[in-house]
Amino acid sequence: MSISVDSSHRYLALDSLRGFCACMVVLHHIPGPLESIPLVKNSYLFVDFFFVLSGFVIGTSYGQRLAGDYSLGRYMVQRFFRVWPLHAFMLLMFLAFEVVYATGAIGTASREPFGDNYTVPQLIQSFLLVQPFLGPDAAPWNGPSWSIAVEFWTYLIFALAMKVAPRFIVPMCVAVVIVAPIMLALGSDRNMYVFHDGALTRCLFGFAAGVLLWKAPRTWREKPLGRAADEALEVGAAVLCLAFVSVAWAGRLTLAAPLVFIAVVLVFSRERGWITKALLTTPMLKLGALSYSIYMVHLFIVWRYFNGLTLAERISGRDLVEQSEGVTRLTGDVLVSALLTVPIILIVLIAAAMTHRFIELPGQQFGRKLAKGWGARTIHK
Repeated sequence: MSISVDSSHRYLALDSLRGFCACMVVLHHIPGPLESIPLVKNSYLFVDFFFVLSGFVIGTSYGQRLAGDYSLGRYMVQRFFRVWPLHAFMLLMFLAFEVVYATGAIGTASREPFGDNYTVPQLIQSFLLVQPFLGPDAAPWNGPSWSIAVEFWTYLIFALAMKVAPRFIVPMCVAVVIVAPIMLALGSDRNMYVFHDGALTRCLFGFAAGVLLWKAPRTWREKPLGRAADEALEVGAAVLCLAFVSVAWAGRLTLAAPLVFIAVVLVFSRERGWITKALLTTPMLKLGALSYSIYMVHLFIVWRYFNGLTLAERISGRDLVEQSEGVTRLTGDVLVSALLTVPIILIVLIAAAMTHRFIELPGQQFGRKLAKGWGARTIHK
């Protein structure tokens, strides 16, 4: 079968935006004075940008093919090996640390080894990508992986819908976009700030919004508007996004996040303004390529960095960290905290470059080779 040109197009500006959002999530997970900055405090919402972008990209890349003769098995194998190898590797890193921690070789801490959110059953659930559906309302082991788990199952739900009733994908997604925020609002007072109970609903909400953008007339993205209009659209979308995230926190307003991010994806999929030119520079493109690795490795590095700071504080006698509500945070000195944050970002980027090269890319390549065995027909582009 033939597929549209869209299925082979890579939206590089959106890739770069994903890298920026991944870095904002990193900052969000560094306890300390930076948390007082509204944009950083609320950057957990950028995960919903990932969901919306995934719906748009997966729809663009696989939607029409799945509606035809593209093998469901081939698609799921490719999706699995896109996310699971690095996810499994990071779980093994957390497990290795926990084993060392249990020996007492790194001193004492505020919890018991293999306790709290680091139990063996939770580890098994995480390996199987079912941790958001089982156990207590928490994000165990590698916390950010909750989003990887629900997104994987959302991939399957989307594929089944395209196989069974492709003609009804638009009304189904409209129903999800209407019902999901109602369910999230009624489910708890956290609205979009959920990562266990309600996590799949949150993902489906964003993903369905992205799919609707894929199904929207292509003229919305391709219609020439003129340079001034394109510049204004990009600036407006960027300001809207940053302002929204800065004021949303965890209230009802967060339920509009996927709708805000639809506008951002729509505007930057056009790739015509000066912000796009900045996003297409080599450093930003590299950041986009590393975005998944950044997202998956950062929490392990943040916690190990804090372990190192705690040890350094004991040796040097200088105030580097403090305990607040059972959480180790960077010292209240804003300047010192800012200086201590820079190495975290650099280490995360270096580690992400390594896992991208040696774990993420080989995993994808293996998945593509394995998927060929599912007998899908050749796709003519």
